[in-house]
Amino acid sequence: MRSAGWKRPWAYASTPESLQRDSPPEYPRHFRYQPYYCEENAWWLCVEPALGPGERWVIFLTSRGGRVPMLGQRASPPGRLVAWDYHVVVADAQGRIWDLDSRLPLPSPGLDWLAKSFALAHRLPARYAPRMRSIPAESYRRDFASDRSHMRDARGHWQRLPPPWDPIGTGMNLSLYLDPESPGSGLLLDLPRAADWLRARTLAGSP
Repeated sequence: MRSAGWKRPWAYASTPESLQRDSPPEYPRHFRYQPYYCEENAWWLCVEPALGPGERWVIFLTSRGGRVPMLGQRASPPGRLVAWDYHVVVADAQGRIWDLDSRLPLPSPGLDWLAKSFALAHRLPARYAPRMRSIPAESYRRDFASDRSHMRDARGHWQRLPPPWDPIGTGMNLSLYLDPESPGSGLLLDLPRAADWLRARTLAGSP
């Protein structure tokens, strides 16, 4: 069974001192951002001019265990893991990652972001091995829809405050992007293949 349906931090383990000194990034104030609504933040972010020319991809991070333990996230203290039930970032044509919830620079080189965010992946149970689903931004902008029902409890109360903008699309299809096994939308990758994918984007975007 997947998580309770809202993104929650889970302090799990410490990481080497070299990764404990990251500072939260600064990003343009006009970026639309609401904590715990990364799927909507990414929907807006992937059309920002700041990402530069060329193709963009929206990346969903999931796992078979229903948690995605990550380092460097602002939802946990520096040097501590946080485990989301899923997370969403954006990759640009240069292979850089735009992660609005990370303490790493914005943007970060894709391979650097991957290595630092999942530096402890080898020490965690196999069921928490990250899976990365990359979706062309154009497709995501066209197809994604969320009525935010996953952020309400059984009584209909908000578990996390919603964004100030209107819900995206009509209905709810978030679950289509969260299956760590089904091919579904986009390209589904394990950690080594994700590194290869980012390396290819980086080389393609090099001058």
